[in-house]
Amino acid sequence: MDLFLPDKEEFYTFIHFHGGGLVEGDKGDTHKYCEHLANNGYAVATCNYSLLPNHKFPSFIMDAAKAVRYIIDNISKYGESKGFIISGQSAGAYLTLMLCLNKEYLKEVGIDNNDILSYISESGQPTAHFHILEIEKGLDPKLELIDETAPLYYVNEDTSFKSLLLVSYTDDLENRLKQNKTLVNELKALNKNLKVKLEVLEGYHCQGSSELDQDNEYPVIKLINEWMKNL
Repeated sequence: MDLFLPDKEEFYTFIHFHGGGLVEGDKGDTHKYCEHLANNGYAVATCNYSLLPNHKFPSFIMDAAKAVRYIIDNISKYGESKGFIISGQSAGAYLTLMLCLNKEYLKEVGIDNNDILSYISESGQPTAHFHILEIEKGLDPKLELIDETAPLYYVNEDTSFKSLLLVSYTDDLENRLKQNKTLVNELKALNKNLKVKLEVLEGYHCQGSSELDQDNEYPVIKLINEWMKNL
């Protein structure tokens, strides 16, 4: 992992996971985005994780959980953290959703998922990840399956977390916006008091964290700043 620090002694800490369909990508792909987060006053640890096909489900999710544990245990070396946020783009957002909705992964490393201040998922897949379907199960990657590899599988009456921000796009991957709307609807149907919100931005998959706007800022970071004000 790589760590980006703000110019302040107290901060909120992001544990961030890159995209790449669970088959590629690297923490270095997120450096510019993480620099902007740090310039907005956040500490950011951007983390690698194991990938398909050399590793299988759920190794990449456990890598993410261990990264969260490590940051929680060590961030005090760099300042005082006021709270922890787990975030990710695309495949990293899928990891974020799994840590949020299946309490067992963080529990295995000694963390209650309700101790995380917020989860922020950008263009995450709430159904079974398409590359898990294709590579591990030999199924059509377009299949919208809800099984033990799907964040939606773990939505029930006992689902709890402090807050969840979902970001999707008008021209996101096929069915991705619809799936995120379904996730919000299912969460609200089971517990209307859950703090969950879906923000829909104009553009393509993960555009809001890969292209700067006219203010030389990432649109997703603008959403994050507004979200953090209400936590």
